[in-house]
Amino acid sequence: MTANQPCETVARMPLHFIGADPIGGPAAVWVDTENGDLVVKGLTADPDDPRVVPFPGTEHLELPGRMKPIILEALDFIRSLGFDPDAG
Repeated sequence: MTANQPCETVARMPLHFIGADPIGGPAAVWVDTENGDLVVKGLTADPDDPRVVPFPGTEHLELPGRMKPIILEALDFIRSLGFDPDAG
């Protein structure tokens, strides 16, 4: 991009990194610090997999058990920001 080209404005979330898959998989967990949302990147859902559990408001998502400590840490961080992760 040169100085004369228009710049596209992109809304960006202020994300705080919590952790990544401990065995090096693609999953990473972040928290949006403005609204306390949990953000999981790097996973894809297979709707034909019987282990997939419905996740309200999104496509199906399954997290490996090894991600549980990272998710719990993210929920603690969300609470530390003054948000209630159980409020939905």
